[in-house]
Amino acid sequence: MSRLQDLEVFVQVVNSGNFAKAAVALEINPSAISRRISHLEDQLGVRLFNRTTRSLSLTEVGERYFNRCLSILADLEEANREVKQHSKVPQGLLHVSCSTMFAHRHLFTRLPEFLEHYPRLSIQLVLTDDVVDVVGEGIDVAIRISEIADSSLITRRLVSDRRIICAAPAYLDRYGTPKTPDDLAAHNCLALNAYKTTLNQWRFRDPVGLREIRVGGNFTVNTGVALYEAVLAGLGIARASTFLASQALRSGQLIRILSEYEDENDVGIYAIFPSNRYLLPKVQCFVEFMVKSCLDSGDASI
Repeated sequence: MSRLQDLEVFVQVVNSGNFAKAAVALEINPSAISRRISHLEDQLGVRLFNRTTRSLSLTEVGERYFNRCLSILADLEEANREVKQHSKVPQGLLHVSCSTMFAHRHLFTRLPEFLEHYPRLSIQLVLTDDVVDVVGEGIDVAIRISEIADSSLITRRLVSDRRIICAAPAYLDRYGTPKTPDDLAAHNCLALNAYKTTLNQWRFRDPVGLREIRVGGNFTVNTGVALYEAVLAGLGIARASTFLASQALRSGQLIRILSEYEDENDVGIYAIFPSNRYLLPKVQCFVEFMVKSCLDSGDASI
């Protein structure tokens, strides 16, 4: 038995008044009760009970020890109740790491509904386009726009995304529209600088197969939202996310170009969390809400 079990046996003996009744209550042999009490007394170096053949009573130090044990066991029971309650109801602080693009395009508009539905939850949101250490940084849920290399993490695909080449009408009116990927060499191409790498190698498909073209320009930035705003302002041509740019493409604020040369592989937007085992309700409800809201929105359709 553990020390905690020794305390439980001791308290049960006091409450029962003798070893035999305590043994019945705990469903163990009376001799085991006697051994546990003797072992506890040996460990403490004190006598907890005055024993005779007909009676059992606490010593003065045993009385004090009994009162402390009651307090310890009550605190433990309360802690167990709190944990069990916490494991059933979404509550507490939810740590979320999210790409800036997804947050601005989707998350912020959905958060009021989510927090209204779960009033006992609060969210601490960290916006970053870098890959975070979910476990090391204590993140409950991370939303990433990439494949996940760490097999120890659990992933839920929220929505598909695709990178397309686009520009504002004002830019194309002034500098012309490239007809082939090779024409990009004569244009100002805006690049995303993410994961400590400048993503200026754009991949295209032509009759020969897949090939990459290195593009250049006078502007790089470290978030997808800023890249989107720059291309929307007419600064140049960009490889943008359809999830972010779909509305501007439908309204004509952006023009899709070189679509016949696009690499057709979709990029997934994922919710990532450390483990499915004993998944906290606050994590589960957030992930399920994000899955449903992405399905309902159709934001990435284009």
